[in-house]
Amino acid sequence: MKNFLFLIVTLFFFISTSRLSAQVNENYLKVIVESLNEQYLKSNSELFFTIQIGAYKKGNKAFEAIDNIVKTKENNLIKYRLGEFLTYEEAVEYKKIVLSVCNDAFIVPIKNGKRIYITQALKLAAIL
Repeated sequence: MKNFLFLIVTLFFFISTSRLSAQVNENYLKVIVESLNEQYLKSNSELFFTIQIGAYKKGNKAFEAIDNIVKTKENNLIKYRLGEFLTYEEAVEYKKIVLSVCNDAFIVPIKNGKRIYITQALKLAAIL
């Protein structure tokens, strides 16, 4: 009985801590997104780099509640991205900040509205 009670208390603590941690991360993400310079919100360039912070089958209400996070549908997934950077280096610097909250964020190159391979994008951007 003591073991069962200990398990219940531990589980309750874990769930409470996880929810609090998720809320704190959402708040930090909101601050990070809101601090993004306006020039990086929308690009008119045919090639830009963006940061993908999540992909879900049914979406993510927390991401949808934050302004400037772009929601796209691709391969039966709802993907959430932020920022449109003209250079790979700018995207890398912003990704470093985002990684403090979304530890699986990564850079996605977009050309003419379509995702392309990073090696192709780097060649197009004359970085390689």
